[in-house]
Order: sequence, then C-alpha cells, then structure tokens
Amino acid sequence: MNNDRDLDLLIKQMAAGHQPELPSPGLIWWRAQLLRKQAEQERIERPAMIMRMVSSAACVLVVLALWLSQGRTLWSALTGPGLPMLLPFLAGGLLLTVVVLVLLWRTSARV
Repeated sequence: MNNDRDLDLLIKQMAAGHQPELPSPGLIWWRAQLLRKQAEQERIERPAMIMRMVSSAACVLVVLALWLSQGRTLWSALTGPGLPMLLPFLAGGLLLTVVVLVLLWRTSARV
C-alpha cells in the first residue's frame, strides 16, 4: 500500500511540474501540409492499388481454373517421361513468379 501512495505522490509531483508547450505555428502548418499531401497521394494511388488487387485475384482465378480443367493432363506430364523436357519451363515460370511477387511487394511497401 505504501508503494502505491508513493507512486501516486510522485506522479502528481511530475504532473504539477510539467508545463506543456504548443508547437510553433510554422511547425503546425508544415505538419498540416504533409498530412494534406499524404492524403492526396493516397487518393491518387487508390485506383492503382484497387486494380492491382483485382488483377491479382483475376490471375489466381485463371490459374485455379486452368489447374482444375487441365490438372490430369499436367499430372500425367509431370509423372511421365517428358518431365526433363518440362523442367526448364517450370523453373523459368517459378523464377518469373518470384520476380513479379518481389516487385509487387516492393512497390506496395513504398506506398
């Protein structure tokens, strides 16, 4: 109990000794300008972000549709003797996918 009273007294003393200072009008104006510019940038970039999400969803849907319609053919090609012929294409597709995802991640991280 004694520690709570000491802590309460210490907090009250610290609060009594604190004199809040308002920032200068120039700083307030500068911050307001930054916030206004950020809001404008978000408003301008919003359609691009929406289209990026829509195109990503469309790509996922196309891949799923192709997988569902051609899954058996793909499985037979992967398990058959033609696999060594497909490996460069699979590796290239995987590399291209990774590059595109990294570029998308980097551009969305800057926003």
